[in-house]
Amino acid sequence: MLANFYDPYVTSDVLLLADVSESFLKVYLSLYRLIRVNFNMAVILEWQAFLRMIGVKLELLTDIDMFLFIEKGNRGGVAMISLRFSSANNPCLANYDPTSPNSYIVYWDANNLYGWAMSQQLPTHDFSWTQEDVDYMNILNDSDVGHILEVDL
Repeated sequence: MLANFYDPYVTSDVLLLADVSESFLKVYLSLYRLIRVNFNMAVILEWQAFLRMIGVKLELLTDIDMFLFIEKGNRGGVAMISLRFSSANNPCLANYDPTSPNSYIVYWDANNLYGWAMSQQLPTHDFSWTQEDVDYMNILNDSDVGHILEVDL
């Protein structure tokens, strides 16, 4: 009895999935000239479609020292900034000390740190070491030239 329902269901499920997959393949082939089966993950296919859509050709990073320098800076995990203790000398508070300079605490609730980072410009070409003195504190946030710094804190 169950086979009477099972077999037609599985057949229609497979045929519908094949139809959707075939349509998807045709759309990607016509829009981006990409063949889905050449990519083992959808995110890689999407990345290639994105690069084709905006016309970016990525330059290979061929300097092994530069590659290792960048790789050493890769971090993963939770994106957060925290300070365990902070003290303010606010004139509106009961413990205000008029002999000390005024100081205030501001709480910033920064959501979507990863999403923000992913919306910024990504390095694509002209990788080089900088030997000149650069005033890094005065570089504009939206500059077309990016920098990766190694610092000792």
